[in-house]
Amino acid sequence: MLLDISQLVQEFYAIEAVSAMVQGDQYSCFQPMRHSHSRWYSDFTEFQKRYISQFAAAIYDYTVLVVAAELRHGKRRASRYIKDYYTTSYGREDVYRDCACYKAHDILLAGLRLFDPAFVNWNEAYGGEKWFYIAKAGLLKGAVSDEVFIDHCVDLSHNSSIYFDKNARIFFLQGKRLYQEFLDHKRICEPQALVKGRFGYRLNRLLLRAAQLGILQDCRPDYLFPLFGTQNEDALFAYQPVRWGNIPLNCSDENIGIGRFGPYQRRDSDDYSLARCA
Repeated sequence: MLLDISQLVQEFYAIEAVSAMVQGDQYSCFQPMRHSHSRWYSDFTEFQKRYISQFAAAIYDYTVLVVAAELRHGKRRASRYIKDYYTTSYGREDVYRDCACYKAHDILLAGLRLFDPAFVNWNEAYGGEKWFYIAKAGLLKGAVSDEVFIDHCVDLSHNSSIYFDKNARIFFLQGKRLYQEFLDHKRICEPQALVKGRFGYRLNRLLLRAAQLGILQDCRPDYLFPLFGTQNEDALFAYQPVRWGNIPLNCSDENIGIGRFGPYQRRDSDDYSLARCA
């Protein structure tokens, strides 16, 4: 089952909102010394940790896969490309299927180098600066908290659309306008406004308990067991990360060929290490 990215993003921010509300006293009456409150908080943090870990893993895999697929356009759509790599004659789905043989980190570093507009010229509809920042975002996994990693990635876009419209056998996106409207909304709204929606059964049950115990105000779910939200939540918890291989992806000068688009511009510095992504 493909994961509905819109529903997952909304649930992620609902979880973060609940966490923030519990820490203060404006929206919360949390009393950690009460057994019922302490037990609820333990259950909530366990759920939060698992949800965020699974979501971050899925986003990381998605990022590596779509970077790998975009790199295949280099020979025809850029001034430089990786030799002995997929080309546009290899479909996007074929790359998704086969690229797991490579080291995931190497794919992201290749994207960081080949999408850098100061190093390679791209046709404006492909690669380039937007994809440079996508590859850079992927390299943040493990360097920052999973919460920060997710929060950063959900706002990304590529050259023509929202970042999560590539499928990659992981996510599907429907309602691009609504997705963007939610991202705009979550930047300016109060946290309790995020705890409204048709979430999965696990989160809804925690919200119902919080309401019954008086921990959070105005957080009782409208639907305790919404079918699709629960299926999506179940699918996320069952997600199995991609088993990335050990084959290096060589993007050194010796393995860079001359593409068909635009002049080649050499950088004075060629440091594409993780430090450059901080």
